[in-house]
Amino acid sequence: MALTNDDRRYGAIAKSFHWGAVVLFIGLFGLGWVMTDLPLGAEKFKLYNLHKSVGVTLMALMLLRLIWRTVSPPPPLPGRVSDAMRTMATVGHGALYLAVFIQIGIGLVHSWSANFPVIIFEQFTIPSLTPPSEAMKEILGAVHFWGSWVLLALIAGHIGAALYHHIIRRDDVLKRMIPGLKI
Repeated sequence: MALTNDDRRYGAIAKSFHWGAVVLFIGLFGLGWVMTDLPLGAEKFKLYNLHKSVGVTLMALMLLRLIWRTVSPPPPLPGRVSDAMRTMATVGHGALYLAVFIQIGIGLVHSWSANFPVIIFEQFTIPSLTPPSEAMKEILGAVHFWGSWVLLALIAGHIGAALYHHIIRRDDVLKRMIPGLKI
């Protein structure tokens, strides 16, 4: 398998970035679901720090994905895809990227507003860029919670579009992102 994208399929690097992000998303949502219901204590703090670490890792991965898209542009959609569908794909991808960066940024500022450090994998601390603020903590906590549902909706739309191409249109849009498939 080629490392770079070509006119028909994604290369190994783009696929690795994509599926790595999927794994990180699953971890983030799983951690978010579990950690919020735990009683205050060491286990809760440990999971919150892991959640922040995975979030920052996802942000770095998404930045690398954006850089990679400029170095190795994604393959074009099949010729029979309408202009409206192309626009929806562009807007959908843009919304996903934007929502990820906004959600992670809100999570970081929420943590700093709550006067909790952002410690990455127990190795280093990202310095706080905002002062503690109870009001901001409350607002950003709610925004981060609802933002996760918006992000899940965007992800569901992304998956739905991929399945639509695979099942209804029977084109190679999904296949070209699946590792190991020949198209």
